[in-house]
Amino acid sequence: MKLHPVFTINGKPVLGTYGRTDLEALALAKEVGMNLVFGGADLLDAETARGKFCLENGIKVMYPLTGHVHGWPSLSDDISANQTQIPIHAGAPLPGPGLVQIDDERIRYRESTHAALLGCERGAEGTSPASHRAGLILFWPEPLAAEVADIADSPNLFGYYVLDDTTGPALSALRAMYRIVKRTDGAGRPVCGGYSGATTLHNFAQDAADVLLLYHYPVLKTGYDRTMTSVETQWMLMEARTRAPGVPFFGIYQAFWGGEWNKQRPLTCAEMREQMEDFVREGASGLIAFYLAPEGSLGGWNLDEKMQRVIREVNQEIAATGELTISAEPAELARRRFQPTGHWVHPREVPGVVPAWHVIAPFADIEGKMLDAVFPPEREVNLDASYPGKGRAIRWMTQRAAAGAIGLVELYGPVEHLAQCVAYATCGVTSPCEQHVQMRFSSDDDAIVWLNQRQVWRHDGPRGVHWDSDVVSLRLPVGDSRILMKVYNRGGQWGFFMRFTDAAGKPLGNLTFSPVAEGG
Repeated sequence: MKLHPVFTINGKPVLGTYGRTDLEALALAKEVGMNLVFGGADLLDAETARGKFCLENGIKVMYPLTGHVHGWPSLSDDISANQTQIPIHAGAPLPGPGLVQIDDERIRYRESTHAALLGCERGAEGTSPASHRAGLILFWPEPLAAEVADIADSPNLFGYYVLDDTTGPALSALRAMYRIVKRTDGAGRPVCGGYSGATTLHNFAQDAADVLLLYHYPVLKTGYDRTMTSVETQWMLMEARTRAPGVPFFGIYQAFWGGEWNKQRPLTCAEMREQMEDFVREGASGLIAFYLAPEGSLGGWNLDEKMQRVIREVNQEIAATGELTISAEPAELARRRFQPTGHWVHPREVPGVVPAWHVIAPFADIEGKMLDAVFPPEREVNLDASYPGKGRAIRWMTQRAAAGAIGLVELYGPVEHLAQCVAYATCGVTSPCEQHVQMRFSSDDDAIVWLNQRQVWRHDGPRGVHWDSDVVSLRLPVGDSRILMKVYNRGGQWGFFMRFTDAAGKPLGNLTFSPVAEGG
């Protein structure tokens, strides 16, 4: 089956790896057929030993710009268009004076502390002052423009890596980064973002990245789940291609076999090959291994000769033919398929997916009661109310879901401020008749779901958000019903997913929901 090579390296599909970039590692990457590595300025400089090796051996470099988003300050409260002191979350005072960008507004500030930008000139450089919501990551445009200008002439440069999964609400910053990279680079190189699940796609838009780097971890603590690569990829592409029709992706396959991820048993070579085949079946434009490891770490592909052999065989076939021989789609994957195989531009509609929610967070669980901590939305849903939240007053917001998923870190980050917190979400569902349905649900982490004030589901324990983790049989009455959900975050990522099917599991097309899916 052919790959869909929108962006290529010397006319070949992208075949790359994360991890080590010393000369020994680069030589091994070349030997197994890699043509892309992730690395910094030293690899771009043809005067260095590593840069020269890359240039002479046709290895391109994905240059990371994630440092302009990850770990940077965010707004600690909503701000109006005329505030000259801007509250922020920052670990230390920032250098000043400086220039920051939030959404489409640029703001000059005189100085800063760990909690505020002071002496702000709103609407700098011809932009318009505007209000902005709490949580948005601030972006400093001038350092990025200078960095891209320094490397844009390198013959080794393939493209730019701007996002590595969960950061908080980064879309404002990513859009500003994208415009600067495109203007400064001038060669049309791709801007690439890493996404691990639909919740993270709140940070994706057509003007934020040219290529999605999709990654899953199908060997979890409970064992290998082959359906993850196929189903999770379809789920994410359904949302991504609604926002940016036809956007290509590189599949990042798990290529390590030890460590905490694989407590039940190590990843096998056959399972690694299956991931690669499944990404190609879903229309990948390239394949990237995670990862080329140092000794004594997770056990990367470079430390296992059998894994090296599999990667070499796959890369050689793709480089020679532009395609990969794949086995017949297993029955379980075919049964769960809801998008076409291969590359496609527009997603098939999947009825019954909840399109949007009213959401409020974060409430701090200061007593450690987890799901048993009770906050005002549990007693009364008043969408006009404001409540004391963690560090500030919080209000309900209306948020479009990403293929049925809400990423709470992407709405309320940064992630380090959201551990041991509670969120509530509510939506209306209208049924034309009384009917038996399946509520298909997932949460990160613990959750309770109420239907018309009656508890219908509870999950206790840590986990990630995945398509259809829980299947709950319900009777929906005729007319309007109200769903209320509570989701607890133990730490790290935070979010939930919901859709409805009929009693046999087929997508249910006769329901309507409120709110409607407006906004990003």
